[in-house]
Amino acid sequence: MVVAATGVSSGSIFDRPSSRRAQEHGPRLGWASWAGWGACLLGIAALAVGATIGHASILGTFVALGVVALSVPLFRRIGRLAPDIELAGLLRMALGLKFLATLPRFATRQDSVDYHRAGSTLADSFRSLDFVVDPGRAVPGTGSVRYITGLVEVFTFEDEFATFLVFSMLGFAGLMLFIQAFIVALPGIDPLRYIALLLFWPTLIYWPSSIGKDAVMLLALAGAALGVARLLHGRLIGFAWLAAGLGLSALVRPHVALIAVTAAIAAVILRSSSGGSSGLLLRLSVISALVFGGAIAADAVEAIFDIDGLNPTGLAAALDLANLRSAQGGSAFVAARIEGPLDMPWGFVTVLFRPFPHEANSVPTMITAIEGLVLAVLLVAALPRVAAGVRYLRTEAYVGYAVAFTTVFVYLFSALGNFGILARQRSMAIPLVLVLVALPTARERVRRGRLGVER
Repeated sequence: MVVAATGVSSGSIFDRPSSRRAQEHGPRLGWASWAGWGACLLGIAALAVGATIGHASILGTFVALGVVALSVPLFRRIGRLAPDIELAGLLRMALGLKFLATLPRFATRQDSVDYHRAGSTLADSFRSLDFVVDPGRAVPGTGSVRYITGLVEVFTFEDEFATFLVFSMLGFAGLMLFIQAFIVALPGIDPLRYIALLLFWPTLIYWPSSIGKDAVMLLALAGAALGVARLLHGRLIGFAWLAAGLGLSALVRPHVALIAVTAAIAAVILRSSSGGSSGLLLRLSVISALVFGGAIAADAVEAIFDIDGLNPTGLAAALDLANLRSAQGGSAFVAARIEGPLDMPWGFVTVLFRPFPHEANSVPTMITAIEGLVLAVLLVAALPRVAAGVRYLRTEAYVGYAVAFTTVFVYLFSALGNFGILARQRSMAIPLVLVLVALPTARERVRRGRLGVER
């Protein structure tokens, strides 16, 4: 069975709904078409009003209008990946929400002010074609984001809000890449549940909507995920996507790039190979390249945390430092540091679901707590889905990538002792956690398998 939109073999026992159904009955969620345009108009109107009262800018409003214009052909193209869903309308609805989310993020900006100031200075050098400049902070790390901000501000003319909006769009581009990765990697699974959760998940709408690392990392990890998805189906273009995604993430947060490398190796090993010696050679080549890239990322991690090797002692020192830096402020708590297998359950609960409602001390924290509670309910309800998908892990190795990434992410970030920081960092893992929620049940697999046989 081959999915024409992606050009990859499904390797599964059932197909997505066919495009013939969309042609005969129209796409599902057809109402999302006009709702999407309504959301975009509402978002642009809010930006225009914000510009008149000093909470946005005129240039930012025009940037939003340009994005909407460019989205018409782009969303139409992405929509071909799932012709039975009104995907363009859903994307447009999410885009309108991103416009709206940029306003409160701009009003409560903190770290982004530093990025904007440094970026404005760098932009002057870039306009003089001087790109060998000192960003004033370490690269990899904060200096990389300063440099990227400077590149953006060349085109936004140091308009802070317009730069904010561009970074917000980088995060939105990451969501689109994650959707493509899901459809490419799991062509036998109906993507609607994943698309809806990903596009409208509060953390993914709010946190990556400002100048900073969150938007860049969401884009970088999405590119890496799409690369993994393509490589798992033998498409060599995946190398380019994976290298670009890992390279960008290594420039910003090399320890997260190392997580992605580890998960990618696990997925490639897990993936069944039907290509004989050529398939085995491809897998070995991918693993070798990932090991090489991981070594580079590991060196960067050692430099950032000033440790001598990622051995147990060095890793413990790095986690101690992360805990020390984060465990302060009004959102501080006792970190659920994972030091052994018995600590894993509480570590997972803390990193993915906390703060609990009774631990919230502000409105934003309460919103985060409610979101964590919803995620916990979804994951508990998804346990039968995950169990049903275990037998297909060899052909649906992207699920293994999601599990491996989430597991290592939880282990490393369990050292954080601040709910505010944890809520922001969680945006890097949520897109892959939601993959598990979107898996079909055993009954759905059987039903769709029968439909595939009938066709």
